[in-house]
Amino acid sequence: MDSPRVAPRAGERLVNRIRDKGLRLTGQRRLLAELLDGAEQHLDADAVYRLAKRKDGSIHRSTVYRTLHLLKIHGLVDELDLMHVAGERHYYEVRPSAFHIHLVCTSCRGVQEPGGPFWEDLKKKVAKEAGFRAEVVRLEMGGRCSSCQRREFRKPD
Repeated sequence: MDSPRVAPRAGERLVNRIRDKGLRLTGQRRLLAELLDGAEQHLDADAVYRLAKRKDGSIHRSTVYRTLHLLKIHGLVDELDLMHVAGERHYYEVRPSAFHIHLVCTSCRGVQEPGGPFWEDLKKKVAKEAGFRAEVVRLEMGGRCSSCQRREFRKPD
């Protein structure tokens, strides 16, 4: 995966959700929440640490790991393995409120997050078929993205 980028203006979405859970919001937790909230791609713990260290030189790696764990157990962030395309690394993202799917290219390691009515209909059909009330839905699919498929098609034998 490429080096992480963070949106220029990270929102307050995760910070507000931390407050709503009644968790203590230290300056370093706020910084980590803002980094996660503004991430334009999936970040592993090391990437979160590197980004945080640039903004607060006093932050410790253990603070990052403890905070990620805290946010995860309170259902505020999801920990993803993204088909293990980067080995055993785990990535973190703010837990979305709706159905969430990751299409992971096992060739270029790109990740797409499609949305729309098709996926919502799929969620409803699966829930109805199984007699199950879905509260959290995450789906990961591994394969080849259209760009990698085109490159493979053009390769000479």
